[in-house]
Amino acid sequence: MRDRTMAIKLSIPIEPMGAVRMTGRGKFVKPNAQRYLAYKSFIQWKAKQQLKEKTLLDGPIAVEIWFKMPIPKSWSKKKQVAALGEYHIKKPDADNLVKGVFDALNKLAWHDDNQVSKVTAIKLYGEVPGIDITVQELKGT
Repeated sequence: MRDRTMAIKLSIPIEPMGAVRMTGRGKFVKPNAQRYLAYKSFIQWKAKQQLKEKTLLDGPIAVEIWFKMPIPKSWSKKKQVAALGEYHIKKPDADNLVKGVFDALNKLAWHDDNQVSKVTAIKLYGEVPGIDITVQELKGT
């Protein structure tokens, strides 16, 4: 029987960004690499504020991440309203979005992201861009 125990909930007010290639031929090559590092640092800073004195989770964990993606300003008001809560099926890919969050939460919410045994990633259009994260310890089989 599966029994879920301790849970961590985080809300990060930032526009989701996919992981980027950091190097090319051994050097930083893209300005996006610097932006990505700042993005991960912001997630870490907000997570530290929200976690306070919580201890790192041990053992297998489940992570659910809701990525609230920005609605393009170029869309008509009618199309923007219709898009709220709809699935986002454009870039960045969900796996690249998850990578940034996992890298940022290493040694904050868990010891290493190899503990993650179950992942749910949902990309939706949101009125306000952001990332909502729930992390739970998994017990039993």
